[in-house]
Amino acid sequence: NIQNSNNIQYNGQINLTTLYNKVPYFKKILSSGKKKQRGRTSRTNQENEKEEEEKKKDQYKALRYAAKFVFGVKNISVNLTQNEGTFIPGFMPEAHFFGQHWGEVAPGIPFVLGSQRDIRYIAGQNGWITKDENINTLFKRNSSSNLVLRSTVEPFNKFRIELTANKTQSLSEQEYYRWSDADNMFTSFSPTQSGNFSISFISWGTAFKRDNDNSESQTFQQFRNYRNEISKRIAAQNPNYSGIIDSTGFPEGYGPTSQDVLIPSFLAAYSGKDALGVSLNSMPSIPLPNWRINYNGLMQVQFIKKRFKTFTLGHAYRSTYSVGSYVSSLDYEDNGTGWSSSINPNTGNYFSQFEIGQVTINEQFSPLVKLDMTWKNSLITKLEIKKNRMLNLSLSNNQITETNGREYVIGTGYRISDLSFKFRSGGRGKKISSDLDLKMDVNIRNNKTVIRKIVEDEEQITMGQQTISLKFSADYVINSTLNLKIFYDKVITNPFISTSYPGAITNAGFSLRFTLAG
Repeated sequence: NIQNSNNIQYNGQINLTTLYNKVPYFKKILSSGKKKQRGRTSRTNQENEKEEEEKKKDQYKALRYAAKFVFGVKNISVNLTQNEGTFIPGFMPEAHFFGQHWGEVAPGIPFVLGSQRDIRYIAGQNGWITKDENINTLFKRNSSSNLVLRSTVEPFNKFRIELTANKTQSLSEQEYYRWSDADNMFTSFSPTQSGNFSISFISWGTAFKRDNDNSESQTFQQFRNYRNEISKRIAAQNPNYSGIIDSTGFPEGYGPTSQDVLIPSFLAAYSGKDALGVSLNSMPSIPLPNWRINYNGLMQVQFIKKRFKTFTLGHAYRSTYSVGSYVSSLDYEDNGTGWSSSINPNTGNYFSQFEIGQVTINEQFSPLVKLDMTWKNSLITKLEIKKNRMLNLSLSNNQITETNGREYVIGTGYRISDLSFKFRSGGRGKKISSDLDLKMDVNIRNNKTVIRKIVEDEEQITMGQQTISLKFSADYVINSTLNLKIFYDKVITNPFISTSYPGAITNAGFSLRFTLAG
């Protein structure tokens, strides 16, 4: 057996701030100051000239603010990593120095250096591969790539946006490549492809739509309605389509449970797009940016500045669309058209090139809103709202499992400096002085899981609960080796379904930690 691999990494970064400062025109626009306008000598109508001058000032000011927003992009970075490898069984020449059989220059310098050019045909012609028909080791080719795009944007002072887009995919190809006496040549048997896929996505458009009291979703109904339009769009592009509309009202071969219909409908409905404009590709090619925002400019407000040391607002959004795993269909045929030409008699749908078990959208607002404050008296306060949603489309049983979570966090902390205690030992008093750290967090989290059956048009909550958590702790450092902590934790659970029962867990006590000096 012979095997090779290669790893290629591309890294690129553009510092646009440096570029802006080197171009005089950009530097002038981004400058916070403004040159004074030179006086003009009145020749005809002084009032008209003054009005014209004011218009130019306003236009200049508007242009400057617009340019500051556009030029707020501070940097852009690109990171692309690619891994590839080939495994060829049954290789006959014996390798020597530098992995070569130098008498035949086999398998060749490029292969040893990681080239992924397919050399099986050359190897077969040159007698490098065994002609034993009983060889049962698979020929394999693997590839994977990971693309990460990042950018920092500051449209105005102290307002920072970090954008991230990423795309990850892997593909494994394998087959039996061996001699066939019947064909008198090397032949491929049972070729298959498998892989997985993940890409940054935006599903914000439907993130805040809530179910009604019966756990019914408007977005789910939109998804079901989109199927017919998507089906017609796909059928119109397939040159093998017969033109027949079946009894369900769908084009023949692209029925309401077709994988090729369900996935684009799912992506369109849950991203808030229209069925006419969404891509029909089950694996989108362009990653969409997610973001993290921080703003601490409110410290310039006099009311806040008088009361706080720090005052920061935060928000973050991340959404990922992923195909857990897929495998090529052995029954797929395209007759050279690039479109499926054969229909599965069991389902009535065209065979898909890849059989996909499930696709998932994982969306997180972590946080949706976050407020961090440090008061003048050193009291620390944190207010945070988090939200998450996971949508799992199962193509094996035609249903969507949707899990929604919402979390509220209130936290506070305070340090009492130089708190003193007196202890009496052996008739003598001893004074201990140290800082006492107090912390308290209140956390309220709601989770709900709903199963939505596509064919039956049924929606039912299957799991869910509200969890309330209270945590309090007090830390006191007695000396460099001894630490005392008092804590109180309570968790209350209230289920949303009748088959589960409410409950509560309480933990309270103290811990004494002694550190041995080395």
